Amino acid sequence: MLDADYQGYVLSFDGAAKVSTRQRSCGGILWKLPGWQVEKTEEHILEGVTVNDAEYHGLIRGLKLALMFDAKELVVVGGSRIIVQQAQGLINCNQSNLQRRLAEYEGLRKNVVSMKLIHVKCEFNQAAGYLTSKTLVLVGSWELNVPDEIVHLRLVSRIPERS
Repeated sequence: MLDADYQGYVLSFDGAAKVSTRQRSCGGILWKLPGWQVEKTEEHILEGVTVNDAEYHGLIRGLKLALMFDAKELVVVGGSRIIVQQAQGLINCNQSNLQRRLAEYEGLRKNVVSMKLIHVKCEFNQAAGYLTSKTLVLVGSWELNVPDEIVHLRLVSRIPERS
C-alpha cells in the first residue's frame, strides 16, 4: 500500500450510524508520515443522512482537512468499499444523494496532484472508527486534544500493517 520510505500524508476516514437514534457521524484523521503522527482530526454528527452519505461526508471533510494542510499528494484509506469504488470510478453511483456527494468529492479531488484511494477492512481503520463512534456517544462534534487519545489512535490504527 505504501512504500517503506513514504513521506507525506495519509487520510483515514469513516462514517457511522446509531440505529436507535437514527443519528450518523463522520470522521477523518490526517496522518503525517514518516512516524504516523496525527496532524489533525475531524469529527461531526450528521442528521437525516444514510450511512453511505456519512461515509462520503467523512471522505469529503477529510479531503478538505488535507487541503488545509496543503497536501498535494495523498493516500486515502476508507472502510466503505462502495464509496471507495464509486470515487475511483469503478462502479456506478445511481442514488441522487450520493451523486451530489460524489460530485463534491470530484471537485475537491482536482486540487490534489496525486491521490491513491484504498479500501481496507474496518479492522485496519479502527482509529477513524473510534472517532465516529465517540462522536455518536457524545452526540456532537468534539476536538481530539488529549495526548492519551492521540496515542490510542496510533495504537489501534492497523493501516501501517497494510503498508
